Amino acid sequence: MNQPVGIIGSGSFGTALAASFSKSAPEVYLKCRNPEFADELKTKRYNEYYLKDVLLGENIIITADYETVFKNCGIIFLAVPSVALKDTLTNIKKIRDKFNLGGFIFVNTAKGLGDKSMELPHKVFESVLGSSMLERYAVLSGPSFAAEVSRHLPTAVCIASFNDKILNELKTFFKNIINFRIYTLNDVKGVELGGALKNIIAIAAGISDGLGLGNNARAALLTRGIVEITRFGEALGADRQTFTGLSGLGDLMLTSTSDLSRNRTVGLRIGRGEDINSILNGMKMVAEGVATTKSVHNIAQEKNIYMPITEVVYSVLYEGLKPADAIIKLLERDIKDEFI
Repeated sequence: MNQPVGIIGSGSFGTALAASFSKSAPEVYLKCRNPEFADELKTKRYNEYYLKDVLLGENIIITADYETVFKNCGIIFLAVPSVALKDTLTNIKKIRDKFNLGGFIFVNTAKGLGDKSMELPHKVFESVLGSSMLERYAVLSGPSFAAEVSRHLPTAVCIASFNDKILNELKTFFKNIINFRIYTLNDVKGVELGGALKNIIAIAAGISDGLGLGNNARAALLTRGIVEITRFGEALGADRQTFTGLSGLGDLMLTSTSDLSRNRTVGLRIGRGEDINSILNGMKMVAEGVATTKSVHNIAQEKNIYMPITEVVYSVLYEGLKPADAIIKLLERDIKDEFI
């Protein structure tokens, strides 16, 4: 790989990507949220707030300026939380008079439906930059904790795009990044939904573990959780098979079982009796599943999609349902055929 690459967002995943790509790319341009943080990062060469033990090499160019990134890079990774995606794209739109945005590849890494519009990331992208720009859009998802990516540990992810040419260019880009193995597909909607909805199930699994309900209960939640994710995805027009892959089952397994998972941690602390507001106020990183639960619950209600796990997680997060009562609510449902 002999081309510079740009990363918008210097949180945990953006920092991890910068560290990973810097081993192969001649230059990595890392865009920070403001000049003050960019200056701090330039001086310290590590991220004080995320991944403190990851040293940022000299070929990682740190900036707070969008134009610096777009002047030097053809592939742009959008590594911001889903709630910040619209504002980020709006800022990018402001420089389109200086740059032909149709000449760039945009790779979104956000896993959520946190935007107030409750739209999938590619729809937010389309609403800001226009329908023609969807041909320049891709989404990266799969089991990929930032801490392990930053340490160059083996990671398999999938990348989806509407445009096969973009997928081929990204295959070439990732070819020399040894720790990444990528798989490609065209089901953008399915990949985005899998990455978002698994966070809801991870919160449920954390609640179960926090209550001390054991391995059997967690396994049941994950199994029924992928059924629920698939049901929702199919209702919105995604390919059923996508949810058996890396962005569905793979990411669900990782996020619901590891202590590195922000969403599982939220559930774990709720299950142990902590208040959701105090949990969120004390977190440095965004747990995408909290906002996503609200969005998915609202869509499921509107479209009459049966989502029992999402429903009880929503009730715990937003209606004050006690975690123990949530489990009882799930267990008391009518008995039904497993595959209907």
